[in-house]
Amino acid sequence: MSLNQRLPRPLTRDASRLRDDRLFIVACDDTYAPKQYFDFFQLPRVQVYVVATTDGSCAAADVLDRLLGYKREAEEDDELWMLLDTDHYTQGTHLPSFRGALSEARRQGVNVALSKPSFELWLLLHHVAETDLGELPAARDVEAALRAKLGQYNKTNLKREHYPLTSVCEACNRAERLDATVAGGEIPLENTTRVYQLLKTIAAKAHPRQLPPELRGLLT
Repeated sequence: MSLNQRLPRPLTRDASRLRDDRLFIVACDDTYAPKQYFDFFQLPRVQVYVVATTDGSCAAADVLDRLLGYKREAEEDDELWMLLDTDHYTQGTHLPSFRGALSEARRQGVNVALSKPSFELWLLLHHVAETDLGELPAARDVEAALRAKLGQYNKTNLKREHYPLTSVCEACNRAERLDATVAGGEIPLENTTRVYQLLKTIAAKAHPRQLPPELRGLLT
């Protein structure tokens, strides 16, 4: 079905939403983990609406197509983001399509927070310094590292206590330092995660006095 034919589920905006509140519409190539993670953080004056993958279509072009289906409902100050994993999508015959999706995202004004190899690297940085990540070539390796650190990891059932607000600023600092060392530009050559860019933007759009104290470090 083409983008123009598809009728996405209407956005559910908080009935108490003020006119200057901000909405982030975030599409991802995962069904479970990102949506649960962002549901943990309810911030005043900011809503994060995660468009998860529900039909198995997780290629970057499919994620972008789903996101753009909501663009018509977005208001002027709303932001559109994609969370993408590289995993095997930047290898071999997958690479041209991945690059094409990133190019189209730029054209459409969509921001991209990419993780290599997977979103779980962002979760791991809540617990491990960027200098202690070790060799994690594939998504399954990152998930194994999370299990080793937490004693368990099930992406269908994230535990809020594993990702408290007190750990978010440090995760952002670690991710930002890691990202500064990685070559390759838009498609990194080494492991990194740019979810910190989305978190810092969300914090910047929140009302500073209403931002939880644990997250005020994201404003620096």
